[in-house]
Amino acid sequence: MNSLMKKFMVCAIISLFILMPVAFADDGDYTIPEATINVSITDDGMAIITENITQDIEGSVNGVFRDIPLAQGQSISDVEVITPGYYNRPEIIDQGSSVRIKVWLYKDPNMTQKIYDDKVTVIYKYKFNKVVKMHNDVVELQLKTWGDQWDSRADKITTYITIPNKDGVQLWNNPPDYVDESTWVNDTTLKTQLSNVPSHNYVEQRLLIPKTYFKPSDNFIMTGLNAKDKINQDQDKYAADRAFKNTMSSIVNTILGILLIVPAGIYMFFGREPKIDYKAEYEYDTPTDDSPLFVNNVVIGDVGEFDVNAYNATILELIENKYFTIIASNSDDTIIRRTNKDTRTLKKYELDIINFLTRFERNGDISFNYIKDYCEPTEYTSFISDWKETAKSEISQEKVDSYFEAKGSNILNIVGGLMIVISVILFVYSIFADSSFFNMIIIILMFIVGILSISIPNTIAGRWTPEGKTFHDKWKAFENYITDYSMIKDYPPASIQVWGKYLVYATALGQAKEVSDNMFKYFQSVNYNDDYLYQSDIVWFTYYGGLNNMTMSFNHLQSEANSSSSDGISSVGGGFGGGGGGTF
Repeated sequence: MNSLMKKFMVCAIISLFILMPVAFADDGDYTIPEATINVSITDDGMAIITENITQDIEGSVNGVFRDIPLAQGQSISDVEVITPGYYNRPEIIDQGSSVRIKVWLYKDPNMTQKIYDDKVTVIYKYKFNKVVKMHNDVVELQLKTWGDQWDSRADKITTYITIPNKDGVQLWNNPPDYVDESTWVNDTTLKTQLSNVPSHNYVEQRLLIPKTYFKPSDNFIMTGLNAKDKINQDQDKYAADRAFKNTMSSIVNTILGILLIVPAGIYMFFGREPKIDYKAEYEYDTPTDDSPLFVNNVVIGDVGEFDVNAYNATILELIENKYFTIIASNSDDTIIRRTNKDTRTLKKYELDIINFLTRFERNGDISFNYIKDYCEPTEYTSFISDWKETAKSEISQEKVDSYFEAKGSNILNIVGGLMIVISVILFVYSIFADSSFFNMIIIILMFIVGILSISIPNTIAGRWTPEGKTFHDKWKAFENYITDYSMIKDYPPASIQVWGKYLVYATALGQAKEVSDNMFKYFQSVNYNDDYLYQSDIVWFTYYGGLNNMTMSFNHLQSEANSSSSDGISSVGGGFGGGGGGTF
């Protein structure tokens, strides 16, 4: 076996091991052999839904849950849960943008025996309010009858949608890939059978219904739009996009064996990590004096880029450094106020945050709920985009470069760009030349590899320096410590001020919720009083809901910006409902 063949086999084996965990990833502790969804739309626009979902549960669990996403103005009511052959205790949990139906399951009427290795059918009955859109020219039902938040594949799904009359109705199944049959079983009921719906994939059913079948009601979402033509155009584009995607998928599958060596080769030549002596699993204090901003820029995501956690951590620092004072905080809202502290020593990225938050002052008070309700989502996302660029100017690029070698990533981007240009030129040439099918495949392969080459994260093609690898691993070890309650319990932070510092870095590392939960649990175990908590503004802020309210407010704005098309005419995938569920 020659040297070239050995290298090829090594690359293929490395790629196989990289992809194997994905192929055999656990779908969770349950499977879904079947589900039946009944949706009845009355002539006043009310959606009455019954879901029969069978889950084959492995091991012992407390129960199951069902998450139902809600758009603005929507709600569910008259919830009923039935579990044939089992006893249940349901909880209805309002999560703001969704409702969770949590179902505790038992084998006995005294509710003492948990289920174990059981096949359970849970029947959810509820009314879904404000799910039907009344346009000027047509009534639209766009409903995700199966959501993309399930961790298991659904082997078989049957849906029944009942409307006042089928005549003149247009219907689409988005996507159609899993549909075995979709037929009207009578004048009012559409039956759709689906199979092998993968985990984290939705099934949306969209119907355009004549307005004459409905009477005026507050149950409708009134859009004031002439929507029929736009919806048909949207569906035509979706079908064309799906057809193109399926075609490309077939091509990619044909040449997958060749593509496997590309990421392996990149990793072998450019991305292999240096060997270092540092092996600690935990760091019990912040391992370096670097700012939370720098830690986020280097440790989280692509090296040299920020995520929103850097912004949140900076707000916490401003609170801790007395540029804001906390007026009131509870589980519903948090109110802060700008202090008179001199800001001349602050950096521009810090001043920008102060100026942004003060736009939403009312009588000097800044409410995170008010920001959530009255800030335009696009205003927030535009600010965050500009803020990241400003913050980047405060980071020492020289120091980042000393930690991370981007040479491999830069080379790959150049090579990928050249491959795209060459493949396009060759493709145009092949149209006029008598090119073989094999040559066409090579051209397409070159184009796809080029696209992949410029798309992969910089941490794959680039690599850490020994100093950078040590820095990265130490901060990850610190993250392990602050997110492991057993370590917090045995080796707690030395003081309330240290707790505050750790919360800032936890936020920068994207672990704010888990670390704040650990803090709550620890404080309850040692019975700290309020006077102790008040010694750190960040701890006080977090303990009484401020951190949660702040992140929920900004996450809501980001979510609204991402789904700004959900009102009026929605594109495919913008249907209401869906969600998912699981066990707990």
